[in-house]
Amino acid sequence: MRQSYIIEIDGIFVGAAAFYGDGYRFKGVDARLKDLDGQHFARLADVHEAACRTYRRAPFVPRPHAMSLPPPMRRV
Repeated sequence: MRQSYIIEIDGIFVGAAAFYGDGYRFKGVDARLKDLDGQHFARLADVHEAACRTYRRAPFVPRPHAMSLPPPMRRV
């Protein structure tokens, strides 16, 4: 099994980095980091720096919250 590391930014889980012998590959779980998904980095610190930079620069697009959606249409 490959060694993996959790990547958090401001206490928020945004992805993981897996060690592949010659470096780390990033797997993101946040849409703001999709451009980094699958990229290879030489050092774990490089993964975290790139994730922080990308995450903080990307615009936040909130997902609709279940409580804010209108009620479903009722069939009559």
